[in-house]
Amino acid sequence: MEIQKSFANCDRYIFDFKYCNSRKGFAQLETTEDAHYFGNWVNFKSFEFVSYVEGDIIIKKCDDKEEFKKELFKSVTWFKDNNSFKGIDLLNDEIEKDFNKLNLDRSFYLHKSYCEV
Repeated sequence: MEIQKSFANCDRYIFDFKYCNSRKGFAQLETTEDAHYFGNWVNFKSFEFVSYVEGDIIIKKCDDKEEFKKELFKSVTWFKDNNSFKGIDLLNDEIEKDFNKLNLDRSFYLHKSYCEV
């Protein structure tokens, strides 16, 4: 896994609208902590995670699908254990297709609205 760390004097919205938007294949990993100074995004096609916390930026690029699935499970479990996980918002049909290709448990990872029949 490649990990890049940096700092930027900005808020999370530049990631929402420019760097980690749905047109680039990113879904939002939503938590109760989300705010202008905090956000997390995940890309099911490029196997990337982006975290922004008070200016600190961490980008994780997984080497393959299995490493990505392990890292996603670890991240979501951590947020669930800390009672802050809301769900992953897939944002569009293309991202949902990428999610489905990984055969992940929808009820574990996604907002409840994605799991309703």
